[in-house]
Amino acid sequence: MIDDEMAYFFGFYRGSYGEVLGELARTKVNSFRTSSIPLAEFWQPANLNDIRNLLVPHLPGLNLEVALKFFEFPTDAIVNGKRVGRPSMTDVMILDADWQIAVEGKFTEYLYAPEKTVNDWLKECTSSADVKLRRAILRAWHGYIAESGCTEIGSFGGFWQECRGVAYQFLHRTASACFKANGTEGRTPVLVYQLFFDRNDAELVAAMESFKAKLRRWAGALRLRNMKFLILSVPVTNYADVQRRFDGQHGEIFHAMRGETIYRFDFGAIEVEEVVK
Repeated sequence: MIDDEMAYFFGFYRGSYGEVLGELARTKVNSFRTSSIPLAEFWQPANLNDIRNLLVPHLPGLNLEVALKFFEFPTDAIVNGKRVGRPSMTDVMILDADWQIAVEGKFTEYLYAPEKTVNDWLKECTSSADVKLRRAILRAWHGYIAESGCTEIGSFGGFWQECRGVAYQFLHRTASACFKANGTEGRTPVLVYQLFFDRNDAELVAAMESFKAKLRRWAGALRLRNMKFLILSVPVTNYADVQRRFDGQHGEIFHAMRGETIYRFDFGAIEVEEVVK
């Protein structure tokens, strides 16, 4: 099935999962624990029916086999008709007849890489021009969410007062899910945070639960509505095996995926939390 044309995209080619793996192999990964690796494994064609069964109770009518599945999907911040700053790169963007689903994957990042808040992001500015640019980008992200009717905070001023403690990445991932959704095409926006974890690592599990609490707080601060926000907790069953084989050799992992399953998951134990209904 790896080269079957089943609407997988990382660029604009035939639409096969094998092409996605080929493009992912060109990207930089820091270790075998980089979230793009288990995320790509999870969304392989052989798993689509199991994933659908997980998600359909929350996303009725979802058809993952025919839905378009874009890896590393860019959403630009557009201000006065011009693209500004860097695009928000969604790990997997899924376009179904009824749903527009932005998937953000995390593995050990929530343990080792604390999320930068909007305030933190603004404090990086080194000039008044940079401050002006970043405020314009924030206005664009808030605008995408507000224009789709997905927040009760209608004004940018209200957003500015209430949401500077929200993680910047969470903001632009939400904006990507909402961009041009709830419109004439009839797609409802969905934000999915997919958190992979090793059940044998108590520190990682505790960090994941802490991160989930933050996700709930950020969604509450943005006062999200008219969309879905799901958190998937995905147990990895063979972490130690992957570590033994690919620690220090992670550059080969996407190539290996073309012929075998690398990461394995306990689908029966995946938890799906619907934070925003």
